[in-house]
Amino acid sequence: MKTLKNIFGIDLRTLALFRVMLALAILADLASRARDLTAHYTDAGVLPRAELLRLPGGWRPSLHLVSGSAMVEAVLFATAAALALALLAGYRTRIATVLSWLLLFSLQSRNDLISQGGDALLFVLLFWSMFLPLGARFSVDAALDRRVGDEPDAYCSLATMGLLVQCMSVYFFSALLKSGTAWIPEGSAVYYALHLDYLATPFAVWFRQFPAIMTGLTYYVWYLELIGPLLMFSPVVRVPLRLVLLAMLITMHVGFFLCLEIGLFPFISITSLLAFTPGAVWDWLEARSRARDRRGVVIYYDGPCEFCRKVCLILVTFLLPRATPVKPAQEAPAVYQEMERHNSWVVIDHDGSRHVRWHALALVSRRSPIFWPLGVLAGAGFLQKLGDRIYESVARNRGRLGELSAVLLPYRTRSIHPSRAANLVVGVLIAYVFYINLTTLPAFTYRLPKRLDGLQATLRLGQTWNMFAPEPTRNDGWFVVPGVLRDGTSVDVLHLRIGDPDWTRPAYLAEEYPTYRWRKYLVRLAHSDYVQHRPFYAQYLCRLWNERTTRGRELVELKLYFNLERVQPDYQPRKKERLLLHVHQCSVPAGPKPESPVPRDPDQM
Repeated sequence: MKTLKNIFGIDLRTLALFRVMLALAILADLASRARDLTAHYTDAGVLPRAELLRLPGGWRPSLHLVSGSAMVEAVLFATAAALALALLAGYRTRIATVLSWLLLFSLQSRNDLISQGGDALLFVLLFWSMFLPLGARFSVDAALDRRVGDEPDAYCSLATMGLLVQCMSVYFFSALLKSGTAWIPEGSAVYYALHLDYLATPFAVWFRQFPAIMTGLTYYVWYLELIGPLLMFSPVVRVPLRLVLLAMLITMHVGFFLCLEIGLFPFISITSLLAFTPGAVWDWLEARSRARDRRGVVIYYDGPCEFCRKVCLILVTFLLPRATPVKPAQEAPAVYQEMERHNSWVVIDHDGSRHVRWHALALVSRRSPIFWPLGVLAGAGFLQKLGDRIYESVARNRGRLGELSAVLLPYRTRSIHPSRAANLVVGVLIAYVFYINLTTLPAFTYRLPKRLDGLQATLRLGQTWNMFAPEPTRNDGWFVVPGVLRDGTSVDVLHLRIGDPDWTRPAYLAEEYPTYRWRKYLVRLAHSDYVQHRPFYAQYLCRLWNERTTRGRELVELKLYFNLERVQPDYQPRKKERLLLHVHQCSVPAGPKPESPVPRDPDQM
């Protein structure tokens, strides 16, 4: 039993790190999506709600379907960001996690065409987090919990097992799905991946001049993804082996980041891997940070002021060792006199020196092993006067702040250990998620009854870790969209320019796609499986042009072309083909007809 706890347990300090990284991933995801809020989530974008609801089986319940306006979407984005900040600080952690999961479910359900593997991973990480005590360490919740600090750092439950198995399933099943010959035995998968110019970074373009290294990396990635998850749960030499595997997997994702334009996928993957950080790492770091100047700090507050005590407890939780004394100043007459004289809390440093008001806060920050730069900044002369004014304002309003903190920051006593019912639910979910991963393998043919099997789609638990599987696609390319205005003028619709579009291959193909979500959307649009979405995109381009033009210069027709290039082995010239995906007549008010027909296609000249 002890061995199983060591293998499938997660240190509470590791869960705190995981919480912080998860919150940052959510904030980064929201920031990246907000760039195209109108285009991707409103009725003026590429997928209006009316069109989405008409697609057969193409939608799920979503708060983002309540309205098609950008204002409502902005409110939902802001709400999700506020919850992510609460998760970051560990404030009402369980509630923040559950609501963040619901809002992420809603957001991803609004437009699946822009989703990629990183989004699926972020979603399942947040799903398992709902069953974990993410706020048991380094959080506002932990600071105000009367009992959680007494719990040992080592923690194990079925939920920790579920999270760890989920994280390694990404790699293990990805390796099993990489069944194409480009992986084994050819070793050419990395070659093909780095030659997809719509994904390749400038570093990748430079790096692909080394064929032998690319072949070696192909074998390295495949075997690491296949064997690494098995070794991660090894009962022998567990800590050293995990640290080595963590370094190997994290550096692999750093390589992905350097070579491929795949958005947040590397960051989210690294977040999942950090859940395997052994408790021994934190013990070592704490031992290294127990300098005398940190261990010797004592904090005194005004005893009757519960707001003051709560602030001190929160500061200790985030900045100082857990054993830092926090005492009522009334217990030490000399300190109490100091507090009365300055109307301030009193912080005694390791050398016995006393500090009050803003200077005391700067000192506490400087003693933090992580946030000490903030302490140095807070202690700068130009901030001292401003800081003291802020402190005076807080001190004058302690009564009101105390009333507010009684509601927003209550003391709590909660167990971090799940009930039997919760363990039962989590146990069933572990088996179900493992089954879902098995169903992605072609050789696995068993299926649960339809209602149970469909639960994965309802809860968005479906997961297919098939990036570059069974092998990297050979299809590369970019879009060109010629159009004609009401007066017969030829235009480049995609770049909002007057005149015929440039059909020359761009020097850096990845720049043709504004963001990685646009890249995912447009590459899917070129695939025959998404032909029903092409008119929606064309309508969006029509609206985009006509909102910026004058009467008589409206866009009346456009054509969606995809310049397909087929990557060939051994640096051979690419095979090229121009595909006409869609011809669209724009809806514009009646008026004079164009004086000339739609310009001839370049391939017909």
